Amino acid sequence: MPVDLIDHLFSGLAERPVWQTFLQRLAERLGAKAAALIISPPGRPPEEGAVLCPIGLQEQFTDLIGAPVLEGLPLAEPRLLAIDNGRHASWDGSAALRLSLDQQHSVWLVVRPIEPGADLATDWHAVLTELTPFLVRIMRAYLVLAESERRRLIAEYALESSETGVILVDEDSSVMHINAVASEIIADTQLLGINGGRLFARHPVDQQVLKQHVRTKAREQSATSRPDCYATMALSRHDHHLPVTAVIRPGPPYAPISAPLRRTAVIVLRDPARRNNLDAADLERLFGLTPAEARLARLLAEGISTEDAAVALGVSKHTIRSQLQAVFLKTGTNRQGELVRTLLNSAAALARNPARGGETPDCGG
Repeated sequence: MPVDLIDHLFSGLAERPVWQTFLQRLAERLGAKAAALIISPPGRPPEEGAVLCPIGLQEQFTDLIGAPVLEGLPLAEPRLLAIDNGRHASWDGSAALRLSLDQQHSVWLVVRPIEPGADLATDWHAVLTELTPFLVRIMRAYLVLAESERRRLIAEYALESSETGVILVDEDSSVMHINAVASEIIADTQLLGINGGRLFARHPVDQQVLKQHVRTKAREQSATSRPDCYATMALSRHDHHLPVTAVIRPGPPYAPISAPLRRTAVIVLRDPARRNNLDAADLERLFGLTPAEARLARLLAEGISTEDAAVALGVSKHTIRSQLQAVFLKTGTNRQGELVRTLLNSAAALARNPARGGETPDCGG
């Protein structure tokens, strides 16, 4: 039983990228050049599968992603691969093990030899066979963890796109997690700080209120979510008439365990001064506005009056009134305040995109 490989297999879940050490050790144990795990995507063609392998070695396995030779392997039976190069099938010395985790996912463990045609260790079949039940268990755990991580990243992305700062603290205000927006708000406003790992408000009165709310809400943490359980506070500043606002809630529900290891509170920060620059091109696409109407709507959303907008756009007040009526009609609003609220609550406010002259950004591949 390859005990050391099994240890690396289970501990590899904590590595980033996952299973780097396990795959390196497996290749060394079998006298191979590289080892990788190829995971099929649910509901997608096999050729869109993902490769998990040590950094820099992915090109060793790209020719096998979606290859019929892998799709045709029997389950849980290590085999040598016959590679069809278009003229005739040839053995390149690679070994593969196919596993089925559920109806949607198949996983292949592939070990490639030092050079085509080279032999692996004589006991390669026994090693892969002994690893099979452990691979099934750990890969099923990996799929669950991967889905949880995906959901976390989606939530984090949504919060940052909406300019929402989030800080997770324990009942003594020790910071356990802080997102990028919260860090930016702290740096920009200097109303909060972190000293010795603990969050604090710089004004003594604010600090007393914050500390009390955090302690109270952390102690109210329970096994279920309670949307109505929260406290609010405002952090006043001298450089802007609007305060930074905060909502303090109990930490995340801790079901299905009986109690949290560490009671927590979540602090949600919003800074009204951090207004997104709505992009005129986004407003055109979202509401069917003309370029001129979108430019006017963007200025109004920034708090500019219609008179100042006429000056900024170089048009008459009559033209502004005509365009505004068209914007009202297309957005289903009747008043300027309602229009601004609609625009700031739309997807345009989530883009966090400075004015780009109507150009669609090149986000790369």
